[in-house]
Amino acid sequence: MEYKRVEVAANEPVGASVFMLTLDFRDEISPGQFYMLRFTEDYPLLSRPLSVCRAGGRTEFCCAVVGPGTRKLSALRPGDGVFALGPLGNGFGVPENAGKIALVSGGIGIAPFVELAARLEGRDIEGYFGFASSPYLLDRFGGIKQHISTDDGSAGHKGFITEILDPGKYDFIAACGPEPFLKAVAGMCAESGTPSQLSLDRHMACGVGACLVCACLTTAGNKRVCADGPVFDGSELIL
Repeated sequence: MEYKRVEVAANEPVGASVFMLTLDFRDEISPGQFYMLRFTEDYPLLSRPLSVCRAGGRTEFCCAVVGPGTRKLSALRPGDGVFALGPLGNGFGVPENAGKIALVSGGIGIAPFVELAARLEGRDIEGYFGFASSPYLLDRFGGIKQHISTDDGSAGHKGFITEILDPGKYDFIAACGPEPFLKAVAGMCAESGTPSQLSLDRHMACGVGACLVCACLTTAGNKRVCADGPVFDGSELIL
C-alpha cells in the first residue's frame, strides 16, 4: 500500500476549531477505519491519522485543530493536493443479533459514527454524544434518538455523557473518544455485562504497525493500535 495524491473537494468549518475535509476519492471502507494524511515529504514530517467520517462518491474526514499539522489541514482549499494512505486498521463489527445499540462518543470521537450509523440504518440505535461546548455533526445522524452533553452546559446535559449513559439498557455499545472517557465506558460496560467495542485514538508515526509508537496494553499483551485496532473489544483493553 502506498500514499496516493488526492485533491481537496471541500473544506468547511462545522464547529469551533472543527472542520470537515472532503477529498475527491473513493475506497471501500469499514466504519472506524482511518487514513494517514500528509502534505509532501517536508514539514510536518509525520502524517496525521484521521478516521473516515463518511464514505461514498467522495471521502470525508471531520477533524479538530489541535496542532500545526491539523491547522495546516484546516487551511486546505478545493483543488489543493494531499497524500493519503489507507484505509488502515479495522472497523466496528456490530453483531447481527444485537438488538438495542448505543453509539457513545466524546468530542471528535463522534466522527466515525456518521458512517457507522448510516450502515446501521433501520436498526434500533441511539447516540450518546458528549462535547466540551457547542455540539457539531448532529444533523448527520438522521432520525436516531440523540442524547447530548456539554461540559459547559450550553446544550443538553451539563457534564459528562457517561453520567447519563446506562449500558445495561443496550445489547451492544460502540465508543470512540479520549482514553479516560473510554476507560470509563469500558468499566461501565464490564459492570453491566454489556458487550462493547472501543476505538482508540493514539499518536501514530507509520500507521501500518512497523514503528510500535501506538502500542497499547491488552489482556493478550501489547498490541498496535494502527494495525491491530483502532477498534478493540472492550473486555480486551487494559486502560
